[in-house]
Amino acid sequence: MPLLLDGVGIAAGLTAAAGCVWTGRRLGRAHGRWLIWVAAALVAWTASQSAWVADGRDGQRPRRPSLADVGYLAMPVLALAALAATPTARARRPVNQPDLPPLPAGVPIAGGPGTSGGFGGSGGFGGSDRVRRSRAERTGDGVAGLVDRLLLACSVILVGWGLGVRPALAAAGTDGWSRAVAAVYPAGAVLLVVAALHATAFRRPPDRVRILAAAVGLFLIVASTSWLRGPTDAAAFPAVVGVVPIAGCAFVLLAVLRAAGGARIGTAGFVLPAAAHAAGPEHAAGHAHAMDFGHAARFGHAVGYGHAVSTRAGTGGGRGAGGADAGDGSERWGFLLVPTLVAGCATATVLAGLAGGHRLDGVEIGLAAVVVAGMVADRLVAARAGRRLAQRVHAAEREIHHRVFHDPLTELANRALFQHRLRGALTDRWRSGDDRSGGGIAILYCDLDDFSALNDSLGPAAGDHLLRTVAQRLRHCVRTTDLVARVGADEFAVLLAGGDESPEVVGERVLAALRHPMAVGGRPRSIRASVGLAVARRTHETGESLLRHAETAVHVAKCSGKNRLVTYRPGMASPEAGAHLADALATALRRGGRSAGFDVHYQPIVRLRDGHPVALEALARWTDPGRGPVPPGTFVAAAENGGMVGLLDDLVLTRACTEVALAYPAGSRLRLHVNVSASRITDTRLRDSVARVLAASRLDPRRLVVEVTETSRIADLSAAADVLSGVRDLGVAIALDDVGAGNTSLAVLHRLPVDVVKLDRTLIESPMDGSRVSNLRRSMIDVAHALGAVVVAEGIERESQLVELDRLGCELGQGFLFARPGPLSGLPPIGGGPGGGPGDGEDGYGSGGGEGGSQKW
Repeated sequence: MPLLLDGVGIAAGLTAAAGCVWTGRRLGRAHGRWLIWVAAALVAWTASQSAWVADGRDGQRPRRPSLADVGYLAMPVLALAALAATPTARARRPVNQPDLPPLPAGVPIAGGPGTSGGFGGSGGFGGSDRVRRSRAERTGDGVAGLVDRLLLACSVILVGWGLGVRPALAAAGTDGWSRAVAAVYPAGAVLLVVAALHATAFRRPPDRVRILAAAVGLFLIVASTSWLRGPTDAAAFPAVVGVVPIAGCAFVLLAVLRAAGGARIGTAGFVLPAAAHAAGPEHAAGHAHAMDFGHAARFGHAVGYGHAVSTRAGTGGGRGAGGADAGDGSERWGFLLVPTLVAGCATATVLAGLAGGHRLDGVEIGLAAVVVAGMVADRLVAARAGRRLAQRVHAAEREIHHRVFHDPLTELANRALFQHRLRGALTDRWRSGDDRSGGGIAILYCDLDDFSALNDSLGPAAGDHLLRTVAQRLRHCVRTTDLVARVGADEFAVLLAGGDESPEVVGERVLAALRHPMAVGGRPRSIRASVGLAVARRTHETGESLLRHAETAVHVAKCSGKNRLVTYRPGMASPEAGAHLADALATALRRGGRSAGFDVHYQPIVRLRDGHPVALEALARWTDPGRGPVPPGTFVAAAENGGMVGLLDDLVLTRACTEVALAYPAGSRLRLHVNVSASRITDTRLRDSVARVLAASRLDPRRLVVEVTETSRIADLSAAADVLSGVRDLGVAIALDDVGAGNTSLAVLHRLPVDVVKLDRTLIESPMDGSRVSNLRRSMIDVAHALGAVVVAEGIERESQLVELDRLGCELGQGFLFARPGPLSGLPPIGGGPGGGPGDGEDGYGSGGGEGGSQKW
C-alpha cells in the first residue's frame, strides 16, 4: 500500500508539473513565470520521491545525506521562489478618487497648518502625497503594513515551532544529520506558509484563489515529506497520510486548470478573456470594445461608467487585473483579520502547551514576546491612523464647505453665501428692533462696464487677473466685518451691516478705487464700474427684494451713462425691464377688471389714542399672467413712464369707491384714501374724473380723501393749487403723501390746499434720540399742525413708535402694527361696516375745507 501511494503521488506530481509548464507558457513570462517555478518544485519533489522509492528505505532515514534529500530540500526553496514570482495587478485609482489636477498655488488652506491644498498636501484631490497615501493604504505599505507583516511572520513561526520543529527535534535524537533534517523540513513548511499568507493577504495578485490553491498544494506536499521522510518512524503514521501529497498535487492541478480557463492579462492592464483569441475576429472585437470602456472608466470617472466597468472587470471574466479592484473590500478585511487570526492561533498554541505541562524554551519566549509587542504596536498604529483619518475627514469637510460657498477664482463669497448672510443680518436686525435707516443694512452692487469686450480682446487669463484685482480692491474699500461676494461673471456685491460711514460714502470710495489704473495685459488700464445701492429701510424687507433693488439701481446706472453710483428709490424700475413691462401693463389697463390681474387691497388708518380705525387706504395690486405678482413700485413707475398713470388712478379710484360704498353704506363715517399721481394734479380733467366716480358709486364726497403721491416734482404749483381747489370744492379732502422722503418742500405745503399730511416711514423709523431725523419728524408735525392739517404717520410697526407719536400730537397712523394690506373681505370688522360697531363719535380728522370743513372728520 505505501508503495502504491508513492507511485500515484509521483504520477500526480509529474502531471501537475506538466500542467504548470503548459499553462505558464500560455500565460506568458510576466504572468506565468511563477507556474514554471511551481513545476520546478514539483519535478524536484518527484525526483526525490522516485529516488526514495528506488532505494527501498521503508520509511527509515539514512544516516548520511542522499540524492533524495537534495530534491526534498530544494522543493520548499523552489516553492518560495514561485510564491515570490506571483504577479501583482498594477495599482489602480479607485473609482471614488477623481483624476483632478493639483490645486493652484495660493489657494487658502482649509485643512490647517502644514498643508497647501484642500485634501492633503500640495496636490489637492490629485496631489502626489494623496496618491502615495492612498496606494500605501491599499497595499498595506507603511508602518501599519510592516507591523502586520512582522506579527504574521512571528505568529506563524511560533505555531510552526510548537507544532512541528520542536517535536521533530525532540524525536531526532543526538545525531547531527537527523537534527538538521528535523529542523529544515518543518522550517521549510513554516516559511512556505508565511510566504503564501504574504502573497495572498498583502500583495495584489490577479487571482487570490488560484495562488492560494497552489500554495495549499505545495504546503501539503512539503508537510507530508516532513512527516513521512523526517527522522521519526514512518510506522507511527497511518498509511492514509500517504494520500496527503496526492491531495497537494490535486490542489496544484486545480490552480492550473483555473489559470487555463481564466482571463489573460493584457499589457495595458485590462482583462482580455483568453477565449477571445480563439473565437474569431468578431468576438475579439466585442472584447476590445469592452476594453475601451475599461480605459474610459479608468481615466474618466466623471462620465459615470467608472464604477460599473471596474466592477465588471473585477468579477466578470474575473481572473485578471480587475479582480484586485473587486477585492478592495476583501483586502481591507484581510489586513485586519489575517494577522489577528494567526496571532490568535499562536497564542492558543502557547497556552495549550502550558496547560499540558510544557515548559517554554527560549525560542518560544522570544517569539511570544515579539507577537505581544507586535499586537500592541498594531493597536497603536491603528489608533494613530484613525486619528489621522479623522483629521483628514475634518479638513476635507472644511474644504468642501469652503468650495461650496466661495468663488474659486477670487476666493470671495459666492451668491449662495451672500444671500445667506443677508437673510441672517435682516433677521438679526428684526429681532433686535434696530430699525434705523442710517446705521442699518445696505447692499452695494458693482457691475464692471465693458468687461466682455476687454476679456475678448486680451484673453481669459487677463480677464481672470482683472477680476482678482477688483476683488482685492473691494476688500480694501470696506471693513473686515463687511462681506464682499462675486455674484456673477463680472458682478460683485458688498453687504454693509452697520458702521459709522454712510453707504453712499462707501460706494463713492469703491468707484474711486476701481478707477485707479491697474496692470492688465502688460499695460495700465482704467476699469469703470456701475454701482447700485439699496438700503434696507424696513424690518419686513426680505433679502431677495433688497438684492433685486440693488440690481435695479445698477441697471439704471448703466442706462444713465455708466461709471456712477445710483441709489435705489421706491418706485425705481430697471429701464430694460420697464420697456417690456409697459407693453404688458398697457394691455392689462385696456382690458381692466380682475381678468387683467388688477386688484385693490386696503390698509386701515387708525386713531392713535385708542386704536380705532377711521379710514382705509386703497392700494393697487397687479399680477401679470406671464410674470406673476409685480411690485407696486415697479408697475406704477412703468405707468408713469408710459403715460398710463391716469388710467391706473381712475381704475383704482372707481373700484375702491364702489367697494367701500357697498360695504359701508350711508351713515358710516369711515373714510377712503385713494392715491393720485402728482403728474395729474395740473390736469383740469382730474376734477371731472373724481366727480364722475363719486356720482357712479354714490359715495359721500366727505368720506373721500385724495392723496397726492409725489412720484415727480410739481413744476407748476399755481396750476396744481387751482386743480386741487376744484377737487376740494366737491367736499373731498386733500392729503399730501410721503412727506419727508419725496420732493416735498415748505412751498408745497404752503401753496397747496392740504388737509392731511402723511409722514413717510423714513421719518418714523428712527427713535427719539435727538438725531437729525427725529428732530425733523417733530418739526414736520408742528408745521402741519400750524397749517391746520391732520398728521398721519406711515409704517408704524412697534409700540414704542406709537407711544412717541401720540406724545408728539400725531393724530392718526397706519402700519403693520395694526394690520397688513389685504382684500376688503379679509379685514377685521370696522365700525359702521358689516359686523362692526357704530361709527359715531369723533374720527380724529381735523376741520377740512369745502362743504365738510365745518365738522369733525
